[in-house]
Amino acid sequence: MSRCDKCLCRAIIYQRYSGMHLCREHFEEDVHRKIREALRRTGLFGHGARIAMGLDGGRRSATLAFVLKDIFARRKDIDIFAIIIDEGREGQSTARARQVADLLDIPFTVKSLPLLPLPTALHGSSLPGKGWGGQAGIADQKREMLFCAAQEKGAGVLATGEDLDDVALKIFINYLRGDVDAVMSETYCAGAEGGDPIAWIKPLRRIPEKEVRLYAIGHGLGYDDAGGDPSAGEMEWEAKRLLCGFDCRHPGTNYSLLRSLEKVPGAKKLPSRGQSL
Repeated sequence: MSRCDKCLCRAIIYQRYSGMHLCREHFEEDVHRKIREALRRTGLFGHGARIAMGLDGGRRSATLAFVLKDIFARRKDIDIFAIIIDEGREGQSTARARQVADLLDIPFTVKSLPLLPLPTALHGSSLPGKGWGGQAGIADQKREMLFCAAQEKGAGVLATGEDLDDVALKIFINYLRGDVDAVMSETYCAGAEGGDPIAWIKPLRRIPEKEVRLYAIGHGLGYDDAGGDPSAGEMEWEAKRLLCGFDCRHPGTNYSLLRSLEKVPGAKKLPSRGQSL
């Protein structure tokens, strides 16, 4: 049985990229530290803020909701609410997202995504063999609706649950495409027109997917959302397979991709509406 490198209690995880065995207490401490660091880097929370949070009931968004509420529990000037997008498709019920919001006592609003015919929803390019367009279509509609709902509710910040694996994959794909602008911003979203700018943040961006899943399971949060984006195209799945394999053989690859983004001049600048942090 492996022991925690910090306290000698039973370890529940081995971080290959750090070389550390961690018990549950020190693992959760590490998760919170990384999220707090990500929040500090935004520079958005020195004063009051109204935070809109995308919630789909999956383990990533449920973990995001749980940790944000814990971190800002004593901040009376921080207001958090959830936005649930009802895709209206089979297997895309909002029930589990509502359960998470009720469990954490977080107010929420539900927005319905209009259904599109399959080719339109996927913008054609997401179909197998059609290139790099898998993040378009449904994902773009959901993101636009999140920004619109956030603006309607007077939020200045939109938080979503992308983890390190998600962010690294987007950076990797954009490097392969040679899309420098997208690399600098981790992809853009048009956001709602008019009104004050809304900053888009990803507080879980320093947490690997398997650690988000372990944290969620430990707290009984959400359901398994590790399957990925169903609208992703063949190229996205191939890129994910390659990056996962490389990170397994060379632990820390995903962190290196994230650091490459943060070293780009202008990447740390407070974004305009729709640019991710």
